[in-house]
Amino acid sequence: MDMLELQEQFIGALLDSVPEPWDRIEVHYENFTWSDDRSEIYIANRFLGGEKADVDLSLEALESLEALRAHPPEGQEEPWTWLTFTINSTGEYRFDYRYGVPPLIAREMAAQ
Repeated sequence: MDMLELQEQFIGALLDSVPEPWDRIEVHYENFTWSDDRSEIYIANRFLGGEKADVDLSLEALESLEALRAHPPEGQEEPWTWLTFTINSTGEYRFDYRYGVPPLIAREMAAQ
């Protein structure tokens, strides 16, 4: 699969696991390996009006993120270590791939 197909697979799995209605969904996902440790952390929320609710990602959505992580964006040699994803109810979405030590995992590392 190419990157666009993997992104679409994640979006489909995400939307299957989020109850409607919603105005916007945001996902912050981190997957990082250091020394002999590996951490995978996510925060997902759906927004409706002024209300914010936590979302549990399905196993399919998490597996889609792992498949996406194994496929670096064109021109990148190393895999991304964290991403932010936003989709609104009109269907507009954005993937923002980041590199380096992710912020939530950095806190976990500092605590050890």
